[in-house]
Amino acid sequence: MRFARASLQRLLASAFVVAAALPGCETARDAASSAAYELNPFGATDLSVQALSLHGPYLLAVVAGRDERMRLLAPVSDVCVRVLQPEARVRYAKSGAFGRIGRDGEACDAAGVASLEQWRDRQPRQRIESVVPRATARWEPLFRDERWIFVRGRFPLASKIGIAAGYDLVAMLPADAACSAAAERREATLEFRQAGRTPYRLLVGERSCPVEGFALPVTR
Repeated sequence: MRFARASLQRLLASAFVVAAALPGCETARDAASSAAYELNPFGATDLSVQALSLHGPYLLAVVAGRDERMRLLAPVSDVCVRVLQPEARVRYAKSGAFGRIGRDGEACDAAGVASLEQWRDRQPRQRIESVVPRATARWEPLFRDERWIFVRGRFPLASKIGIAAGYDLVAMLPADAACSAAAERREATLEFRQAGRTPYRLLVGERSCPVEGFALPVTR
């Protein structure tokens, strides 16, 4: 049974949910990552939920551990709200496109990731390309609030970081002037970089809009 929006918002508020991810959660994963993690980045790992917020059809969860620090997107469902309660200890494991988060015998399948630098750096190293890859992305508006813009469409370079469904993805963009302009155009050049803090950018004239996350479409 899905939560009604009002009930979900009351539940999130009672759990001291913040409205956005913590500033420090956009940094790269801890430099003290263990050798075992480096050799098996998709192995199961224990994490804690630092924050949870509601954005349209998605929950945005900030999770962190000794070797992992990232933001995950999950569908708005009763099980995901229970599993992703702030301060909860959870188990993250490889499953599907974006992993599975489990706690107390329940599991929430992540729908996306909003830490694309960390996700890119989890993937096997690819040959460095001499030219920065670019492709045309097209989309339709999906949802917007004070912090984020969500658009759904074709993002053909998503496969560069192991996300195969680039023909039908939801992109999460900051709700700033550059990204608002990009979202309204419904088409732009998508650029991918193999190094640096921003793997994906939408190029809009002389300005650029960083893509903060990719997710599979979900239904409410």
